[in-house]
Amino acid sequence: MRNHDGRKCFVFIIISAVVLLLGSCDRRRTAFELADIESYINERPDSALIAIRQIDTSTLCGRAERAKYALLHAAALDKNYIDTADTRVVQPAVDWYERHGKPEDRLKAYMYLGTEQLNGGEYNKAIVSFYKARTSASGVEDKNLLGVLCSKIADTYTGTMDYAQASSYIDESIEYFRQCGRKDQEAIELLRKSFNLTRRRLWDQADSCFKELLSIKSLEKGLRNRALVGYGMFLLNNPDPDEKLALSILSSAIEEGGKLEKLSQVYAYAYLLKTQGMETESEALMRMADRFKTKDEYSYHYWKYREYLKSGDMIAAHSSLWAAMNVMDSIRIRSYEGSAANSQRSFLELTVSAQELRIRARKREIIIISLLCLVIALASSVVYQLNKAALQRKKEEKERMEMLVERLEEQVKDLNNGNRQKAAFSFLGEIYEEAYRTGKSSDNLTKVIQSKIGDLRSDPAAQKNFEALVDNKMDGLMSRFRKDCPDLSDSDYRMSSYYFAGFDNTTVMIIMGIASLENTRSRKSYLRKKLSERYGKIGDLYSSIIGGVA
Repeated sequence: MRNHDGRKCFVFIIISAVVLLLGSCDRRRTAFELADIESYINERPDSALIAIRQIDTSTLCGRAERAKYALLHAAALDKNYIDTADTRVVQPAVDWYERHGKPEDRLKAYMYLGTEQLNGGEYNKAIVSFYKARTSASGVEDKNLLGVLCSKIADTYTGTMDYAQASSYIDESIEYFRQCGRKDQEAIELLRKSFNLTRRRLWDQADSCFKELLSIKSLEKGLRNRALVGYGMFLLNNPDPDEKLALSILSSAIEEGGKLEKLSQVYAYAYLLKTQGMETESEALMRMADRFKTKDEYSYHYWKYREYLKSGDMIAAHSSLWAAMNVMDSIRIRSYEGSAANSQRSFLELTVSAQELRIRARKREIIIISLLCLVIALASSVVYQLNKAALQRKKEEKERMEMLVERLEEQVKDLNNGNRQKAAFSFLGEIYEEAYRTGKSSDNLTKVIQSKIGDLRSDPAAQKNFEALVDNKMDGLMSRFRKDCPDLSDSDYRMSSYYFAGFDNTTVMIIMGIASLENTRSRKSYLRKKLSERYGKIGDLYSSIIGGVA
């Protein structure tokens, strides 16, 4: 009997040893696979993504290996142009490389975290992550990596329409790509620079940049097509349009096998055909585009307006312009609704997370009762870690809010100094909304905001710079408004410019120092009435734009 039990024990030991050996082999194989993927991820990102997805994550051993897996997974998604907004993908890498590993790995972790936040439209969080990546760049010699980081920072500023700030990072990325011989990436950045200069209305510089790009003989075919189409649209929309040359360049792009990727480009091409006497071709193109015009009604009405304006039909031109601006109002309203929906979704996600935490807490209580002293010690350790995490979260939250205020201070300083229109006024509203979204009383923050904008209320240069931003975004809307309605007060012009920019009543109240929301709404209502009574139909048009903002 004893011999039988001994044999069973021996067999059990052998099986356990085999299982442990196989598990150890799996872990060693996973570590080898991660090292192999890292060696070719830049040259073959598609193969790297397939290999990453085939790894059994249960074989990852330790935080360092899980961090390496998370970093390679995030990199593979980014290099394959898969725009995930799920920050959980790279978070293990951020948590580990924040205090361990090489500066290059730390830079990558923060860069991919910022990329995922940028994909989700969280510009404030993204710029903080990219800033942390920049501070990790000391000692990093990979010029290509530094160029990619600068390009992503430029994307963030472009997303918030801070085109002047984006320019410096685009130039920096171009220089890094030149240093490491990445001519393909350099050409892509040159195209982005051309578009950026166009948005800033630096027409001569934009023209030179387009020409420099198109002079590159080895330019990739798809990029050349985008450059040709972009240059054609530039020639059509600048203050001194060359419609004949614009038509020639757009036609060249199509003849070389390219295509017009946006409805606005199709409508512009149809407009050019008609102005050059090719009415049959223009009508055929318009009929084809009209089947999809619901996807971009603004471009349809805008180019009809340009067509009627050129032909001298002012009544039809006015009607088309009115329709285009109504579409723009509806787009703005949908944008506000989308923001509200996102906020609601975030709230629900936080609620579910809180419920999950409560369930885990109950389970821990049961375990504590069952395992007595051992679990009491474990519970003490868990409480310590939770407190440490809570303190860390408070510290990070404080740093983030301080960075928001610091950026506001920089914007006010830039604006007061007239520094190339770096200030983005919409950031005031973002800070105010952020303070209340996080559930804090924010009394101190509100006082800081109000003190920082005090200078803006009495600075004509600041208002002039802001109106230039509105003109840049909305095709000269503010300049036309001042011309069409010449005898309003300075206060009326200021309030109108803020509503044209899409600011809500709360933000206008803060900027203009109005005592209450009710007073703000009353002044807005009086301004709309004044516009309608004094200037008739054109006044009604501007009044409708102001009224479209809640």
